[in-house]
Amino acid sequence: MRGVITHVLDRLHRDQRGSVLVFVIGFLPVALAVGAFVIDVANGFEHRRHLQLQADAGVLAAAPAFNGCFLDATAANLDIEDQAFSYSGDDYNAQIGAGDAQARVAPLVNADGYESAPYSDGEPCETGFVDLKLTEGDSPPIFGFVGNRDFRAKARVQLFKLRSSDRLLPIAVPNPDPRVAVARFVDESTGVVLASAPLTRNGSDNGLALWDNSSAPVSVPITAEHVGLRIALGGSTSTTCGQPLVNCYDLGSTRGIVNIRGWTAAGTGAATAPITRGVNITPGSCPDPYFVNAAVPCTVGVNARVDFGVANPATTLGATLSATVAGVSFPMSYDAGTGVWTTAGAITIPVQAGPRDVGLHWEVTRRADGSSCNGGQCRGDFNAVHRSFSAVPTRSGPIGLAQVTEAGVLSNTFQRCSALLTTCSHNLVVKIGLSGGLALSTAGGPPVRLRVIDGSQNQSLDCDPNVSNLRDELAGGCSPSYRPHEASDPACPSNRNDLPKPNPPNIWTCVAVEPGNATNQIAQGLNQRVFGTQSPTSCTQPNHWPNWEPGDPRIIFVIVTPFGSFQGSGSTTVPVVRFAAFYMTGWTGNGSGANPCLDQGDEAPNDSGEIVGRFIQYVETPNNGGAGDATCDFKAIDPCTAVLVE
Repeated sequence: MRGVITHVLDRLHRDQRGSVLVFVIGFLPVALAVGAFVIDVANGFEHRRHLQLQADAGVLAAAPAFNGCFLDATAANLDIEDQAFSYSGDDYNAQIGAGDAQARVAPLVNADGYESAPYSDGEPCETGFVDLKLTEGDSPPIFGFVGNRDFRAKARVQLFKLRSSDRLLPIAVPNPDPRVAVARFVDESTGVVLASAPLTRNGSDNGLALWDNSSAPVSVPITAEHVGLRIALGGSTSTTCGQPLVNCYDLGSTRGIVNIRGWTAAGTGAATAPITRGVNITPGSCPDPYFVNAAVPCTVGVNARVDFGVANPATTLGATLSATVAGVSFPMSYDAGTGVWTTAGAITIPVQAGPRDVGLHWEVTRRADGSSCNGGQCRGDFNAVHRSFSAVPTRSGPIGLAQVTEAGVLSNTFQRCSALLTTCSHNLVVKIGLSGGLALSTAGGPPVRLRVIDGSQNQSLDCDPNVSNLRDELAGGCSPSYRPHEASDPACPSNRNDLPKPNPPNIWTCVAVEPGNATNQIAQGLNQRVFGTQSPTSCTQPNHWPNWEPGDPRIIFVIVTPFGSFQGSGSTTVPVVRFAAFYMTGWTGNGSGANPCLDQGDEAPNDSGEIVGRFIQYVETPNNGGAGDATCDFKAIDPCTAVLVE
């Protein structure tokens, strides 16, 4: 009996079929809870993922609106916010979920935290980025016992300077800022250099970039009657005239853009053979009478000392003196106290007139012995005793100011070396001002004129080796990508045929200069680009400056090349310095290639080799991978590109 009972108890102890059921029944609620949690985790992941998609879409859609920052920052900031909200759920990409899920999403633009006020991190047009933070509050779960949760997402698009691009046109803008500059004083009779001084950048004034040698005045021996100031500007390290990227400014032959008169005390003047001593050109309405750079004609005067061999020649000899400039005579009066003759009337210096030599004409009515001068025997001329120069681009380029001073005083007349004066050197300071800096154009400012075709050398480029002419490059742009040339890059070859042909992903850093004079190709190419045909009959794409909008076909990117890139002739290559955004407001052509908008708001070029327009700031969107590390400068001409950084 005991054995039977033991056997039954042993079987019951070893039989676990009932315990499985008990375990399952006990674990089922836990499994259901875990499953609900997993499902809600997945649901939450999907909400977060879609919320991030909304944030990304919002900032990417807002990026093109940054172009409005350059026209009206207040309106642009509102537009950026509207676009960000529209594409982050208000109109597109609404949040998923039951009911009105989007109503639970709270957006913040440029807030420094999820609980902060909008724009607490600055306005988009000020910061150069649009940051969008989204919070979906109290998002209900699928299973109520899990509880409501908050989900967050953020995204940011930031603007950077365009580093490389394949949207460029074959047009160059030479950088007006040289890297080096030197002043040379030359004997204008021989061309021999008497002294030279390197100039360094020293601030700016009245829109001119100033260069001078004020920290190290140069000793200049005045050994000639005419000492000329010549300026050499270099886009690289050289200032040797004739070398690549070097422009030298003088008046041809050996004359300088500023003249210094060297007079001598040697010799004895006589009534019939007077000697000119010191001569000065004096300011009138022209602030600087020696180098004149004025928008309207201005005036100068002349004073001179002439040795007639007697005291008070006006009374003693009946002497008269007049200054002659450009064939016009200007009578001079004599001051017996100072011995100086001075012009009574104002001498007009026209705009861009170039050199204006000053001569003197003298006459006496009697000789020193009292005998009469009959028949015009006692008269004569001194030619080119001094010179004023009215700045003209073909001779002085970007130089808008050129002065020579000694101890802070404008100095252009010195006694020169002779047996009577052996110490004749002067410590001189040269100051020049360079105009034409690359800057954003203003609504009321003057147009910028690009000389794309100008004789054998011009500002056109051959930026695409697979395109055979300028017309097609203007119409379609440059297929290769370009980026600025760096010091670590190989030097640009002098011959365009030696320019290496890169293969992707390489990017060119040098570009070939295009010689030629195919002026009508400019109009044909631009007509094709803007109007869709080389021979348009109506102005379907009018000039919208200054109220242009993104996507306008008149917006182009041009390549900025070094200073002095186009001073020579022939085929060569030059480094790429940077890029610039340009809005075309006018061009012309002949025959069927004429621009139909010239009489409907376009600005007229001076000739068919010129493109008129304005430098603008432009944001390229979407990003094509050409962004650099430098943030966008809203006050510069460099194009920018939008990048999703968060």
